[in-house]
Amino acid sequence: MVDGRLTPRLRVRRLVGMICVLMLAVPLVMAATTRAFGADPVTLTMARNADMLTFDPVVTEDDPSIFVELQVYDRLVKLAASNTGVEPELATSWKVAPDGLSATFTLRPGVKFSDGSPLTADDVVFSLTRAIDQKGSWGFLFSPVKSVTKVDDKTVRLNMSEPFAPLLPALSTFAGSIYSKANFEKWGKDAGQHPLGTGAFVLDSWQKGSQLVLTKNNQYWQSGKPKVDRIVMRVVGDDNTRVLQLQSGQVDIIDFVPPNQVQQIMGAGQKIQKVDGTATLRYTLNETIKPLDEANVRCAMAYAIDRAAVAKNIYFGLATVARSLLPSSTLYYDGNADPVTFDLAKAKALLAKSSVPQGFTVTVNLPAGNQTRLDAAQIWASGLKQIGITLKIEQLETTTLIQMRNAEKYSIYNAAWTNDTPDPDELLGVALDFSSQHAAHTFYNNPKAKELLIQQRRELDPKKRQALVTELQRIVNQDCPQIYVVHEPRIYATTPAVVGFAPNSQGKYSFEDVTKK
Repeated sequence: MVDGRLTPRLRVRRLVGMICVLMLAVPLVMAATTRAFGADPVTLTMARNADMLTFDPVVTEDDPSIFVELQVYDRLVKLAASNTGVEPELATSWKVAPDGLSATFTLRPGVKFSDGSPLTADDVVFSLTRAIDQKGSWGFLFSPVKSVTKVDDKTVRLNMSEPFAPLLPALSTFAGSIYSKANFEKWGKDAGQHPLGTGAFVLDSWQKGSQLVLTKNNQYWQSGKPKVDRIVMRVVGDDNTRVLQLQSGQVDIIDFVPPNQVQQIMGAGQKIQKVDGTATLRYTLNETIKPLDEANVRCAMAYAIDRAAVAKNIYFGLATVARSLLPSSTLYYDGNADPVTFDLAKAKALLAKSSVPQGFTVTVNLPAGNQTRLDAAQIWASGLKQIGITLKIEQLETTTLIQMRNAEKYSIYNAAWTNDTPDPDELLGVALDFSSQHAAHTFYNNPKAKELLIQQRRELDPKKRQALVTELQRIVNQDCPQIYVVHEPRIYATTPAVVGFAPNSQGKYSFEDVTKK
């Protein structure tokens, strides 16, 4: 009979067996530990209506480029979440001289570019010196700034020729982005394809016209951010295709949600993010093309579009009728400064005073795949037909359309522009300053408007500045260099798994706080 005790031989056998079991278990424990402490990379996929063109903020003129630059670069200051001013970013503090002729910024210590090299005052001076160059696309934003100087390794100073009321808002825009001087000099004219910034993400790959991939910046100065490891931005120009990809789970976020599909998307369990009235649907008229050089012709066309019908029938009440070039959320907006309304009798009277009283034929170029823009143009075409003008509608792929506009090879171009800050100076400058972008590629050049534009920039008294901005809105409504239709919302949609996606008051977004559950 054998009792419960082990003989020496059995003890050895049991010990060997236990060792074997433990050895087999180690890989399983290690695998479990790896999964617990090294979770799978989180990828966020977005379908966008168009591809970007460049990473060089100085020449950027398109929103697709701006939105990506905001992920890769930082600025001295950023737009405050409250929409009432700016807050620190690469600068921790700043001081404007009592006479308003200089502003000194203290740089945040310990910030590195994504390659590990330190951010220095030299990088800031280099970036902003390029930004203020009046030959660049956005030099007008900084026109009072005559130089940027290095005070010491962590301090820079902007020197102005006159007081500059919108200085801080201007610095918060993409045009004020800070990037590596050494990297830019290394790549030269190709630097716009090889970005090196301090932002939350880094360019991983870019298949132009198809897909762009950003990865997490491991050198990012904000601890714990970004929360996703990888962002895939697909180019999907067709509105309906983007919606289908969201609903099928192929993508996590889409932009330019068609207004007529908002309720359907919400009903299917997806989330809608809407920022009201931040973009203005407009038609840009090229004044080098006759008879668009005549104000009577342009304004006749402006009075022939039924804005209320566009807002109600095309945007399903989500847009508001444009009474100014400025959205109503903009500082010093005035909807009563001689607004252009739907008035066919007035349109006919203006056309009768022109060189083409019997009318003419002209082509408008629209982004392909955007049903909203097509429907709005058809309403305009209907009104124009009643005063003798035939509007031909031609749709082009969005990137091609932007390139055509930049080359100024068009008659009428349709787009929506956005303001990057609540301050009116950016939109006023784009619309009225001929020096940088030929007044938004219209070739509109009004010396009186340019002088008032300069005056409002240097006016530090809010009431006096407001009066100047109101007069500028009136001039634009009277000259009709562009035709403003509605202030449309920026509408995004996400799957329920996306957390933290929150576009700011101007419709711009950052991915540093976004994650997936």
